[in-house]
Amino acid sequence: MQGDQGVQLAPDDDNFHPPTSDDPMWSETTWFSISVPERRLHAYVYPWVRPNMKMFGGGVIVWDDTGDLPWDSLHCNYQWNLPLPELGDLRDVHFPQGIGVRCLEPLTTYQVTYDHPDCAIDVQFRAIMEPHVVGRGDPPGLFSAHVDQPGHVTGRIVLHGEEIPVDCYAIRDRSWGPRLEDKTLRMGYDHAQCATSAFLAFSLPDAPGTPVIMGYLWRDGEAAALVGGTREIERDGVAPRRVIVRAVDARGRTIEAVGECVNRFSFTNIPWMFNWLSLTRWEYEGSDGAAAVGWGEVQDVWHTDKYRAFARSVRYAS
Repeated sequence: MQGDQGVQLAPDDDNFHPPTSDDPMWSETTWFSISVPERRLHAYVYPWVRPNMKMFGGGVIVWDDTGDLPWDSLHCNYQWNLPLPELGDLRDVHFPQGIGVRCLEPLTTYQVTYDHPDCAIDVQFRAIMEPHVVGRGDPPGLFSAHVDQPGHVTGRIVLHGEEIPVDCYAIRDRSWGPRLEDKTLRMGYDHAQCATSAFLAFSLPDAPGTPVIMGYLWRDGEAAALVGGTREIERDGVAPRRVIVRAVDARGRTIEAVGECVNRFSFTNIPWMFNWLSLTRWEYEGSDGAAAVGWGEVQDVWHTDKYRAFARSVRYAS
């Protein structure tokens, strides 16, 4: 399958990739997001491996608008350095902390499960768009290989004994390559999807004009890469509250999307990368020019040193 930027993917890209260097931080990740908007509930299934170190980490997080920290969220089982002597096959894998991922149709359909005394997940992700591919993993950098794809997610979450049906539009991603620390890191990752349209915008909030630098727009059955735009963010103290994305794609189509954050969670997926994660209700122009409502996220991404300076400047401003 060819991604929307012309990078060719094959069924083997659902499996682990051989490391292209001996860097101990060479990593491979797979991520699925799940939402239940009527409950302001969002969930991540996010295992990652570092094959050169023979270890894995990541896990499962579930949160709503009642808690925004790992220790007061609905569920948080996130690991850093567990041993993984053998990788196995990522197309049908079961990680020791209870996460299962099985590819049912290459680059399209996946069964995702999780088994824990406090939380169980059993959902199917089916893509609604071809993969959006940034690269193939050879150049160094945070996004040496990155695949994003929106889809329809159905199934259930069982949380503290309560069964919660899932029927949403969400996103998955994959990455592989060296995770090189970037002390200048500051990024926006904003997305929304519904049955007929979707967008994803990567932005640089610290750059002049807060430019949108990449992403995609899927509308009227056609996907194209974003080639420019801007992002505005409004905050409630230190955390995002509202975001406006204005962008244009390679076909000349424009989008203006307004996102209202309905929850928040503070998260470090690796020790030097801090995120505010917010389930977000987006309004934008969808297919055939009709107004659309899509659910997705605002991800507010920082190097931890940069965020520490920002947060202290806000909280302790005279």
